[in-house]
Formats: sequence, C-alpha cells, structure tokens
Amino acid sequence: MTLEKQDFIAALQSYSEEPSILPDELWSIYQSAVTHSVIREKAAYPLSALMAQPAITVSAEAFLMEASRLMLEKRISGLPVVENKMLVGIITEGDLMAGFGVPVRAAQTSRMKKALDSWLHPHPISTSPTSTVGEVMIRSVVSAEPQQTLKEGLELMRRYQVTRLVIVDDQRQVVGIVTRSDILRFTSADPQTTPLLPPATAG
Repeated sequence: MTLEKQDFIAALQSYSEEPSILPDELWSIYQSAVTHSVIREKAAYPLSALMAQPAITVSAEAFLMEASRLMLEKRISGLPVVENKMLVGIITEGDLMAGFGVPVRAAQTSRMKKALDSWLHPHPISTSPTSTVGEVMIRSVVSAEPQQTLKEGLELMRRYQVTRLVIVDDQRQVVGIVTRSDILRFTSADPQTTPLLPPATAG
C-alpha cells in the first residue's frame, strides 16, 4: 500500500472540521488517508476477484416457501431469480414478506409510484401458499459483468441505491453476486492475501 497526495486530499475532504496540528486529529486524518489508499488500490480489481460464487439462485417457478427456506438455510437476504439459467429478476426478504401479506413499505399514493410498482410487480401480490417467486420478484435487476472493476461496481450501487450486484456473463447467466459485505471483506483484507492484478490491468 502506498499513500499518495490524493489520499490525503480525500481524507481532508471527508474531515468535518478545520484541521489543526493536534496529534489526535493528525492521526485521524492519517487513518482516513490509509482507508482511501486501500480503496483506491483495490478499485481496479475485477468484480470476479471478490464475488461470491457459485451464486445461489432460485427458479421463478419456485414457491415462496422454498425461497424463504433457502434464504434461511444459506443466511442470505436476497436471491437472483432465473429461468432457463438466465437472470430474470431478484427476490429479497422484503419481497417475501410482502408476498406473505406483511407490509414492509409505506403506502404509495402518487400516480408515478403506482405506475412504477405495477411495472416492477406486473401481477397482483398474492398471499396464497402456492404463490411463486415469479409473482413477487423485482424484474429490474442491477447487474454487472465479471471483468468490470470494483470502482465501476461501487458506482452502479451508488447510482441505483442497491446493496448487491448480480454478476452475469455474456448470456445473462448468473455467475456470482457481490454484496456490501463482500466489498468490506475484500477492502479490509490483508494486502498479502489479496491476489495480484494481471499485468494487463495493473496500473
């Protein structure tokens, strides 16, 4: 890890008060600069270096109870939904609760929000035990490709306000998933345990 001027500039920009020469404040700025340096150096890594794989997926035809059991068993909060191995949606804990008839969001009254909700959920949400994942899943999925960088992935997550990225190949088949936990684990890992970037993408 190499600290550069841009890391200290980034640290100063994130510092809320007028910096002084007090030891504690200098130490705080230094630690912030180290954090920015780690993120900057690892931002060039491809998402394939940190994605969880193989991705745990669920079929659109699966019953909600099946998806619920899978989430509990694997201790995850969201599942990519596939049809013929291709990504068609995503279902989260909140979507499952809504499918079981438990409100998880405030009532939406505006026409625009109603129109958006009807597009995301084209079928009325049912509380029937035979309701399927395809009936309640979110169709608009933020995805990325394995070769895209961590920096690009973070920009996607920030832009679309999502907590996970589904990683797909050229055929839209799910090959992995990247969550906030994966990113934190990767950026906080000991540099000695981080694989070197291939020469073609380094620098």
